[in-house]
Amino acid sequence: MGPEMGTELATIEPIQSPDVRRPAKLSTLPPWVEQRCAICRKESQPDQAGKHRQVPVLPKSLILGKEQKMLVERHIQELTAVLAMTPCEDERHGELTMTTVTKMTLVLPSRESGDLAGEARGEAYMAALEDVPSWAVQEAMRRWYRAECGEKHDYKWQPAPATLRELAMIEVYRVMGTRRKLNDILAAEPLIEFTPEQEASMRERLASYLMMRHG
Repeated sequence: MGPEMGTELATIEPIQSPDVRRPAKLSTLPPWVEQRCAICRKESQPDQAGKHRQVPVLPKSLILGKEQKMLVERHIQELTAVLAMTPCEDERHGELTMTTVTKMTLVLPSRESGDLAGEARGEAYMAALEDVPSWAVQEAMRRWYRAECGEKHDYKWQPAPATLRELAMIEVYRVMGTRRKLNDILAAEPLIEFTPEQEASMRERLASYLMMRHG
């Protein structure tokens, strides 16, 4: 292994596997990934046939190397698995969600009362959360207990099923956003950059074109 390759590999900090016990940190990425996610953007660039299309781009020096691509691909797969931890995908996660909801009903009073209302309410929660990861529901309830979901809520009551779903989906969207950014840097093409001379020439051609159209 040459010195250059050794230096390159030494700078690649691994991406930590997602830990659903700490949902707030699911989107934490090492600096070399964060940098690329922050810089990556969509641009209209020509393909090999000269046809322009919108593609994610990065400066040539920041295009992922082979080792980096492997780490990013693996993390995308891990995040996809995390997002699939829902009651409708896995009975075990249905039980975890039910446990979270049951504990909540024991800790917080409901605006309604009665056994029938309680049974129907439990079904309503599961209907609202059947496609939401169990870890996201747990995190939403943790934030509810800490009164961290905004001033519009009254935290002495149980959140309504739709409210709990909305709060849990905030956590889901955060992870989905990270996965989308990772897919973008994985597919990113080198940004086509021009020399000052080329840019000056293009500006002159554009100016001539505009003069001809409006002359």
